[in-house]
Amino acid sequence: MANKMSNKIGRNDPCPCGSGVKYKRCCLNTKSVTINKTTSKSEGPVVSRLAIMKFEQRLIDNPKQLESLTKESEKHFNRTDISFKDFILQKWNLNKVKKMSTSEIIEKLQSLNINFEIEQFKEQAQNYFSAIQLSEELYYTQNFHSQAQDEDFIWLAIIELWNRIIPERCNIEMIDDLMQDGYQDIEKSNYRDGMENWEKAWNMIRIIVHSTVKSVRAADESIPYLTQSIFNWCQDFEMESGNAGSEDDSFYVKRIKYCQDFCRTFPRSDDSIIRNMLRAEAESYAALGDIETADKLFQGLIMKFPDNVWGYIGWGDMYRYLKSDSRIPENYDKAEEKYRLGLARCNTEIDVINERLDDLVVKQRKLLSGIE
Repeated sequence: MANKMSNKIGRNDPCPCGSGVKYKRCCLNTKSVTINKTTSKSEGPVVSRLAIMKFEQRLIDNPKQLESLTKESEKHFNRTDISFKDFILQKWNLNKVKKMSTSEIIEKLQSLNINFEIEQFKEQAQNYFSAIQLSEELYYTQNFHSQAQDEDFIWLAIIELWNRIIPERCNIEMIDDLMQDGYQDIEKSNYRDGMENWEKAWNMIRIIVHSTVKSVRAADESIPYLTQSIFNWCQDFEMESGNAGSEDDSFYVKRIKYCQDFCRTFPRSDDSIIRNMLRAEAESYAALGDIETADKLFQGLIMKFPDNVWGYIGWGDMYRYLKSDSRIPENYDKAEEKYRLGLARCNTEIDVINERLDDLVVKQRKLLSGIE
């Protein structure tokens, strides 16, 4: 199955030639402008349609912020035709499209002279992993007729129709929704829904990313449009799974599976991420009381990364810094053994180990004096 993802310029994006005019009004017809997959550091980050739309939706959902930005814009831009607030509220957004029935959406597309047929759409989508990409290549290239305010309706409609007509075929926009919904859930300490959304997003990523992609950085390059990088999100997933596990052991089980899946899927990712995943897996087993498996995993971690201090610290912490209801008894001697092993093998960040050892001395003195 062909994956037609590319870094194609959108019709409404500023033309890369520098004219300041929209691409559709400038170099589109010449087909002379392309975007390389990798950009130089001097070129600013590319803001996707999806990112802009979600930013505008957040403003609509937060009237106070929208009002504040409107007042701020009036200080810098002397517009008499329309206020920033009215401009945002009058634009098409996904929530407006969602309120329409499927027949109403299709009728609106047809009124713009867009040829849309459900069965044809199902066939077309089999070659795409993005509704936005599909709309740019197959619908914006049609001879449509629309006022400026209706042009955004086309790609928003394709996103919504994809969700309704072929919800079983995952796409990049679905992944982005699940990521952002997860962040919102976690901000509200709703770990159950947040982790469920992120687990779905992770499974979709594994489906969409080609099997030849072996690092998370390469995965980011292969999936444009996301409003959150996979590189950052995958680490947040590991961390928040641990936070959720402190409230419910079942999340530690899911964290273990996720870390194992990640290392199998993206084994050539940055060493720092692989180390964190391996350590998180070991810590999760420890939190579940499986000290034998945790010991083996920490042993494997320091064998793979013998110069990294955090493997030894994690191993020692397993015996020292535990929850009050932990199924692993505190063992200061074991903790000191692991810390000193790291002290002997590592040359950087050893001050962290020394702090751990100093703390152990204090704890042992308190224990002997009967304070603890």
